[in-house]
Amino acid sequence: MASFDKGGGATTPFGKNAYLRSTQDVKYESYTCSAASVAVEVIDGFDQKILQSGEVMAKIATGDEAGKVGPFQAGATDGRADTANLVGINDTFLPWQLLERDVEIAVAYQATAVQGWCFERNAAGARIPLTNATADAMRGKKKLHVNFS
Repeated sequence: MASFDKGGGATTPFGKNAYLRSTQDVKYESYTCSAASVAVEVIDGFDQKILQSGEVMAKIATGDEAGKVGPFQAGATDGRADTANLVGINDTFLPWQLLERDVEIAVAYQATAVQGWCFERNAAGARIPLTNATADAMRGKKKLHVNFS
């Protein structure tokens, strides 16, 4: 007789984050994301480097990865902690690819987003909700037109 075993067990859910209030008039720029700039996370006992949609991205200004981008991170010494280096909000969901190589991503530089659905990284590299200070810096930056609702 046929049977079904669900198997597996409880796993940590994750998937692409929705961060846009509207998809109308969104404009993107292509950048290379530095794999070295994304912190390792442990998901169900396995090391992963996850770049989530909605993460604020900044240019890397110094070191071997200069010219690439990475998540805006407090305390980063390569330029990613400087609000002057903000380039926009990541749109590309990368659940594992950064474990192996740098990857091309799309970054929204003109959009209407929900601040509570966007992220930045703390000094330890953990994803945290976008702070008011970073959101204000994005609103005040030339060539970056992100409105938060």
